[in-house]
This record gives sequence, structure tokens and C-alpha cells, in this order.
Amino acid sequence: RIVPLVSRDVLLEYVRVLGYPKFALDPEDIKGLIEEHVLPFAEMVIVDKTPEIVPEDPADDRFLALALAGGADFLISGDKHLLGLKRYHGVEILAPRQFLERPEISGT
Repeated sequence: RIVPLVSRDVLLEYVRVLGYPKFALDPEDIKGLIEEHVLPFAEMVIVDKTPEIVPEDPADDRFLALALAGGADFLISGDKHLLGLKRYHGVEILAPRQFLERPEISGT
């Protein structure tokens, strides 16, 4: 029922963020995480154009572009800039807890 979407730009962002010192991961660890825990479960989407929507953090725009190009119903994020939008071109933007509490997801 739930199909995670990824694009080249989003994967590069994951690699960049996982490289932060606070995670203490070396490049081989990051590669393993992506190959074992992301790629087998995600649908790769080709993104032709990335809109400029979040001036406070332009890196967030790649997630909106992915959601639009992939025809997503939801964008699940903990990012305050994205959550502040609430909705973008029909894509509902929710925090993970909000998403999991939706009746159609939780089954309640």
C-alpha cells in the first residue's frame, strides 16, 4: 500500500546528511544503508524539474519535486519548512506521526 519514492537528488541528499559527524558513519556504512534499507523498497522516479518553493532551505525543494514527479499523495517529513506548507499541488505534507494516525493507514 505504501510505496516510498526516491530520486537521484534525494538519494544524494540522504548520502550527504548521513555523512554528518553526528551519525559517525563512514562511506561504506552509508552505501550499505542505502543499498540495503532504501533501494530495495523504493520506486526510483526521474525528476525533470525542481521548483523553487522553499527559499529558507532550497534543499527541501528536491523532496517536493520528487513527490510531484512520482504522483505521491503524501510527503512524509519532519522538516519544519515542508510541514509549514501543509499541502503542495495536491500532495499532503505530514509529520510521520500524523501520517501513521490517519484512519486509512492505522486501520482505525
